[in-house]
Amino acid sequence: MRTLEVRACVVLALALAAGAINVAPSAAEELPTAPKCEFIASPGSSECMLPFPDDYYTKADPTTPTGRRIDFRELAMPKNAAGAPIEVAPYNTGDGFSPGSVITLKIPGIETVADVNATRAVPINHPGRYKALTAPVLVIDASTGKRWPIWVEIDSTVEAKKADVEIHPSINFTSGHRYIVALRNLVNAKKEQLSAPEGFRGYRDNLPSSEEKVNARRAHFEELFSKLEAAGVQRSSLYLAWDFTVASDQNNTGRELYMRNTAFSTLGDSNLANGIVEGTSPTFTVTSVENEPNPGQIARRVKGDFVVPCFLFPSCGPGGTMVLSPEGTPLQNGVWSANFDCIIPAVATAGPAESARPSLYGHGLFGEASEVASGPQRSLSQAHDIVQCATDEIGMSLSDVPSAVAATGNLSQFPKLPDRLQQGLLDELYLGRAMISASGFESNEAFHRDGTLSTPSVLNTQHLYYNGNSQGGIMGGALTAVSPDFTRASLGVPAMNYSVLLPRSVDFDQFAELLYPSYPDEEARPLIFDIIELLWDRSEPDGYAERMTSNPLPDTPPHQVLLDVAFGDHQVTDYQAEVEARTIGARGHRPVLYTGRWPQNKPLWNVRTLKRYPYAGSAIYFWDGGPIRETFPGSGSFVGTEPPPLENLPNRTGHDPHGLPRATTAEQQLVSDFFEGAIQSSDNCNEGPCYSVGFSGP
Repeated sequence: MRTLEVRACVVLALALAAGAINVAPSAAEELPTAPKCEFIASPGSSECMLPFPDDYYTKADPTTPTGRRIDFRELAMPKNAAGAPIEVAPYNTGDGFSPGSVITLKIPGIETVADVNATRAVPINHPGRYKALTAPVLVIDASTGKRWPIWVEIDSTVEAKKADVEIHPSINFTSGHRYIVALRNLVNAKKEQLSAPEGFRGYRDNLPSSEEKVNARRAHFEELFSKLEAAGVQRSSLYLAWDFTVASDQNNTGRELYMRNTAFSTLGDSNLANGIVEGTSPTFTVTSVENEPNPGQIARRVKGDFVVPCFLFPSCGPGGTMVLSPEGTPLQNGVWSANFDCIIPAVATAGPAESARPSLYGHGLFGEASEVASGPQRSLSQAHDIVQCATDEIGMSLSDVPSAVAATGNLSQFPKLPDRLQQGLLDELYLGRAMISASGFESNEAFHRDGTLSTPSVLNTQHLYYNGNSQGGIMGGALTAVSPDFTRASLGVPAMNYSVLLPRSVDFDQFAELLYPSYPDEEARPLIFDIIELLWDRSEPDGYAERMTSNPLPDTPPHQVLLDVAFGDHQVTDYQAEVEARTIGARGHRPVLYTGRWPQNKPLWNVRTLKRYPYAGSAIYFWDGGPIRETFPGSGSFVGTEPPPLENLPNRTGHDPHGLPRATTAEQQLVSDFFEGAIQSSDNCNEGPCYSVGFSGP
């Protein structure tokens, strides 16, 4: 990500509590049924839809893979300052909640970090404690009865009395599965035992009620209590319990796969998973060729356009959105022209006769394809004989900034971003095909050694790769999961799940200045992020991670992924890079950091160690830019960065190391080795921690 210079909900009657369980005649009047508010939790929150996610906000639907369908009501949705609720139609096509759902609720009495610590809930820096016998916060897979790894925190972006409790998965939840959330024996920092909400006690203690809406859910709660008791959770100990269903792979990836399969069938492909390029190249046009723009590094820079099937209306330009068929698949709206920008290194035109390796490049937050010619990418291309090509990652490119700004004022406009991101993924897939097809770029003289067709092509079309940084490292995960043409991807300063990334990123500051006044109810912040993540999941790796590597999607080959993390990153939190590594099954380079560098944490929990070289699988590396204001023998003083904070806030101390890994010689060598097929035995870090530019270690 990069910093940009861009400058609620009506309180619903959640007083079911004691009144709804009581048999008094007024009980039915007090039940907030019209907006479909959850009534088991405390009325201490202004948000109707807490706790979230919750299957209460779904309905049965036998036509979906999960058997559920999202059933949001606009009366319950967060409202902006003008009183407009988030429109529900884009969400109600879903069959469950995000695999990276941040389970959010309001607990009166649990309002500060000290309160959360007093409960002894599993913290972010000791995720292994989720297995503790007396753990007060549990998430249990309803099918297996096993606990799911989680961590628990308070929302530190707001003042204490308005803060929600957040429960995060340390590994993404499994698509299509149902989970039970259980809170028990809660105490706060004042050592006060918290009493269960009255609405929930009606079920826990089997209190009588004359209210039909209450009684209709009794059998469901009895099933939850039975499963919890089988998992060792006593019914009488519960403060609160409920369940939710995770969306299916078809929900999260089906639209992109349909677009991909439809588009590639027009090129002549019949089996995308076989690793053989059967079809032709997309139609393309070279619009400019610049010779020696960077003498000694880049011999030629080639720009142009290529034709891609368009699945947005009214067009694939900024603001376009999908229109779905009765079957729920995106309708095609003709074609559109996407841009490309390629750099050909000098070594590919003046070096040995071997052709260069082709790689797609993914740019930074709200950036442009032109970033492919930035210094680190030029260095990587020249040092390791790589031709890199990029296209604007539409949906979160520079041209989408107006749409993003509009969405901060009215989140009903938000679908313009994830819908266009899905088109952007298709654009990148098509660009990759142009790079390796015999009828693609190598058929044009600009991609030959001396600029004429009489000399060899600079492209080795046997293999394609992907290399992205920042947003390109994030979105590259989703692209990898659906790619038929490359199987090895290098993701620089990556992570996933924008609902968690936003409050932990300095890049969000400028957008928060617009979003928060537009949605002034501070309790709604985590809920808003969690809601819009349901749409983001269709275009970012949070919805694809489970199928990114060894468990590929239909008609898709397996992939290997290299994650290069900047320790203490100010823009992309390290914590979510670790969640991604665990979810995709990557192995971790150790030692991760030098002893004492992160005293509050033991990074790469539950990530197996990368022990044997050469290593051809997926891996995660931490790159350390150095501690802040410390002096080491022989290296002088270096202003680096501190470890990331434990709270859901950005790291703001010292130098931002976000751009350092990609500029580091050892990291570029690692990327090259990984592309070639295996990380070599030297692992480029001399069997110690990996250091970034400007820092040589203690």
